[in-house]
Amino acid sequence: MALLTPLALADACRLGALYGLDVTGARALLAGSVNTNVELTLAGGGRAFLRVYEEQSFAGAAGDARLLAHLAPRGVASPMPLALLAEPGVFVSEHAGKPVGVFPWVEGESLCQARVTPDAAAQVGEALARVHLAGASFPEAPPSRFGPAQIDVRLRSLRAMTLPAELTADVARLSSRLEEHATRVPAPEVSGLVHGDLFRDNVLWKDGRIAALLDFESASHESYPFDLMVTLLAWCFGDGLDADLARAMAQGYARVRPVPEAEAARLHAEGSFAPGGLRGMLGV
Repeated sequence: MALLTPLALADACRLGALYGLDVTGARALLAGSVNTNVELTLAGGGRAFLRVYEEQSFAGAAGDARLLAHLAPRGVASPMPLALLAEPGVFVSEHAGKPVGVFPWVEGESLCQARVTPDAAAQVGEALARVHLAGASFPEAPPSRFGPAQIDVRLRSLRAMTLPAELTADVARLSSRLEEHATRVPAPEVSGLVHGDLFRDNVLWKDGRIAALLDFESASHESYPFDLMVTLLAWCFGDGLDADLARAMAQGYARVRPVPEAEAARLHAEGSFAPGGLRGMLGV
């Protein structure tokens, strides 16, 4: 359920007016679990998407909006945030003490794993490469979200768990693997702004083509091979790794952004660290 912060129609109308929108209806969307997402109905029959950021600070939400405003004109299929009428260049408003962003409505659907084809995997690879190219000129990339401090949080969380006996060995192995990366720092020559979370539910499709990339809240300064492997494991792993899908994604990526030798050499190591549940992290 995505309705974490109630939004009455009167509040939706007030917020919409800040962006020059004549709102006539507001419906909470059930997709997502972190933020409150709302479909706005507009006079004349149009729609818009409103997000109440439940975990982001105002500064964080504003940074996300500036990133999208940077990427969208540079070939990335990311929704362009709407700016406040009274403050051009400012994208974030406020509701219930939380930051709010408003975006154009993008029609589309997510793909289940069974519907991922080599063509779809190739399109995702191309889209990810465009994020890396366009993001290279974004000056505000947050520091890595997978650095030593974040790993330490994960380790402490794992060690505090009370688990069934059959999972204990797996968690011990995972903890050991994380410890190996406790001092991991992305190499400057193979890193830049990455999406970090380009899973299947963060891509919308329409008529067989990518309509939008969503949820850049995990975007940070990270290793490009790491981001590619996160995405590959998310899209190309069903009962096992599908080599055809993986090959198509890698080829799609390379068509837009050829992979330098220094990055190619790091793909295996980064793949062993890329989050994909216990299966991906443990390399099984």
